[in-house]
Amino acid sequence: GPPGSGWSTSPPPAPGWGPSPAGGPPPRPSAKIGGWLLVLGGALALIGAFLPWVTAGGTTFTGFDDFVTSDGNLVESPGLASVVGGVLGAAFGIALVAAGRILVLCILGIVAAAIGLLVGIGLLAIAGDVASTIDGTIGIGAILQPIGPAVALAGAIVATAKRR
Repeated sequence: GPPGSGWSTSPPPAPGWGPSPAGGPPPRPSAKIGGWLLVLGGALALIGAFLPWVTAGGTTFTGFDDFVTSDGNLVESPGLASVVGGVLGAAFGIALVAAGRILVLCILGIVAAAIGLLVGIGLLAIAGDVASTIDGTIGIGAILQPIGPAVALAGAIVATAKRR
């Protein structure tokens, strides 16, 4: 149109390229539920490291004891993996609760929780092997090892899938 008529001769900006209605980038979607599930999963694995893994003949072994498997392998303080994984999961969760959904954090949370789940299954298998070798029972600490990362994995997936 003619200058001063109020009509623009340029085409409208492509979607996502014009000014934001709020004057800045849109706020990140909340990831509180997913974040808190990550924190919970991390806490379950962490607490489980200190709880009984195997009980036999009046003796209780936690994740910080050394285990000898049925084939004679020594596994020293397997609960240390739970402590590292639990702290990592909780840290990802706290970051998501505080900052909102940051895709890279969500993806790292999924990867870390998936690895933690595999490790947790392995730790439970070690406890089961030792318990059967020494005629003992599996304790709640060992049972929590795959449960904590499974909860964290669910949280990371919920946070990733969260829509605006």
